[in-house]
Amino acid sequence: MRRSACALAFAMFMAGCANFPQLNPESATSDAPQRASDTKALEKELSAAKERNARLEAQVSESTRKIERLTGEIRELKMIGSNLGATVERLRRENIIARSFPASSPPRRPARTPKPAPGKPAAAPEKPGRASITPHALYNKSYRAVRDGKNEAAIRGFRLFLRLFPKSQLAAHSQYWLGEAYYARKQYPKALDEFLNLIKRYPDSRKVPDAYYKRGLTYLRRNFPLNATLEFEKLVESFPAHPISKKARVQLQNLRHFTRKKPDDKK
Repeated sequence: MRRSACALAFAMFMAGCANFPQLNPESATSDAPQRASDTKALEKELSAAKERNARLEAQVSESTRKIERLTGEIRELKMIGSNLGATVERLRRENIIARSFPASSPPRRPARTPKPAPGKPAAAPEKPGRASITPHALYNKSYRAVRDGKNEAAIRGFRLFLRLFPKSQLAAHSQYWLGEAYYARKQYPKALDEFLNLIKRYPDSRKVPDAYYKRGLTYLRRNFPLNATLEFEKLVESFPAHPISKKARVQLQNLRHFTRKKPDDKK
């Protein structure tokens, strides 16, 4: 009985071993070509991706060069436009100056050039000078006019200067000499206005003390001594160490009866 049971158990064990799956060496060997084919395909795709990336980099580089070239052309066009604008503005100022300062006499006919003496070379003809429109040129021309007593021309010149060059370093001086030109023409209300414009618009100008002093003299010319006194007092209080304050103190000595009184209503 025991022998039968052992035989039966041994038979069942052998049957289980017969059903267990066995490794197939031939199947493992047949999968190797497929893996090699997949590797080659991946390498080919990687190579194609690298080529596409190189082409894209070349296109980006070319686009960058085009953008830089266009940027340079735009910069040059802007510079040309700026130069044209400056030329137009210069011509406009030349035209204004020509209208403001007409020629005093009509141009003469050019004389015939004499023939050179034998053996001497002919002298080269002089080139006509070009009209200057710089702030210094206009200021100097207007200043010479007021210095020579041509106050009407000086007024035109200084007004033109203040219109064309309001931010120039010479604007405050032009404003002062405009008041001086009106003062010389005995147009005292306008002179007072122009001197006051200097004080208000250019408070840091070194011509401000002169403007205060000149306003005081203008009031004296108009027979308003109290107004003149106040102008001289402002000058002495604001600029006590200025040389022209000495003259103002002399004027205040002569006007001591009008010190610190209510000013006249009129200019």
